[in-house]
Amino acid sequence: MNKRKGRYEQVKPKNLKNREYTSYEEAPLKEYGDSEPAPQNLTKKFLKVFAILFIAVIAVLALTNLDKLTSENIYNWFQYDLLGKTEGNGYPAKFSGMTVNNGGFGVMDGCPVYCSDTSLAVLNINAGEYLNTQHSFANPIIKINSGYTIAYNSGATGYKIINRDSVVYSGTMNNKIFDADIAPNGTYAVLTGGSNYLSELNVYKNDNTKKYTYSFAEYYVNSVSVNRDGTRAALGGVSAKNGALISALYILDFERDSYLQKYEFEDSFIYGIEYLDNGNVIAIGSSAVYFIDVENGKQNSFDYDMKTLTGYAKNRKNGVAISLSSDTDSRSSEVFIVDGEGKQSDFIDIDDKVKSLDLDGEHIAVLTSGKISVYDLKGKQIKVVDVEADSKKICFGGGSSLYVLGTSLISKSDFS
Repeated sequence: MNKRKGRYEQVKPKNLKNREYTSYEEAPLKEYGDSEPAPQNLTKKFLKVFAILFIAVIAVLALTNLDKLTSENIYNWFQYDLLGKTEGNGYPAKFSGMTVNNGGFGVMDGCPVYCSDTSLAVLNINAGEYLNTQHSFANPIIKINSGYTIAYNSGATGYKIINRDSVVYSGTMNNKIFDADIAPNGTYAVLTGGSNYLSELNVYKNDNTKKYTYSFAEYYVNSVSVNRDGTRAALGGVSAKNGALISALYILDFERDSYLQKYEFEDSFIYGIEYLDNGNVIAIGSSAVYFIDVENGKQNSFDYDMKTLTGYAKNRKNGVAISLSSDTDSRSSEVFIVDGEGKQSDFIDIDDKVKSLDLDGEHIAVLTSGKISVYDLKGKQIKVVDVEADSKKICFGGGSSLYVLGTSLISKSDFS
């Protein structure tokens, strides 16, 4: 009588001359794999196509972000975005210190930056800290441009320059600081009172050596914005003429001893100024927005028609957003944009008091009581996001994210 053969005895492993194992579980993996691997030429073709596509994507990203393709940014991308260094516990996040004023909050290359009464810090998308450094500024203000932030003690003499994860430089001026600004290449300007003049501008290279000085005798110049290349600056100042208020806007070239251009505006105080990346300049006045075509030496103004300025947001690439109100209690507002080419958008009606604005290349965000309304640049409402009642400033964070400053917390909202 023949014995029944076990089922494993009937199985012949592929490509094996001698049977050495009783089951596949005992055999090395390499011996019972597919006996007919993919042709090598097919694998090589796939890898070649993949490599070509990968290089093409990298090339497109590099070309569209050529101005940001520096060794420092590449290092930061590798350390923080790719490797996920400094993870964080998510938003909302409590900031260090007791208070952060509106002038001490912004976004640097998608990262929230704040300067509280005690600390200057940079956060990541998950509220982890890239940087947290102490300061002794009584009235801290920050200005951000690309990968740099300059923080200064308004009305005093100290300032700091930081990038994403380090303090680049700490310095002091001889006179009280009115304003400061920094270019993407690290060239920075500090505007102060003058010992023998009303105001003085000092410009420094990224190695902190002095590059340029200009003194103002006619106007109290109190606002400055440096151009993209760190070669020019726009400044705003105020004075009195025949008993009336008059403001001036200067364009300075750091290779010239005298000003390049000068404009005067009657009965208007300049609150802020922006040297746009395209070479034009926009100034926000108390009665109008002033647009300067620097190359052609022409200017245009956008009058408020007796309405009151209630808020504004500057963007170096996209112009300014302005909110106005005709009510004494500002319970209704209208918002408009003056873009980088000096074109004014249609008005957007807001049925509430505007607490903060921000502007990017495709959207305008408006913070009112307990909500953020996001519009496209034609005034069409895209999304309404509920936020805490104590929210006081908003900043676009890249993509569809918005960072929100409250009285004790920084939160994050999405409008996708």
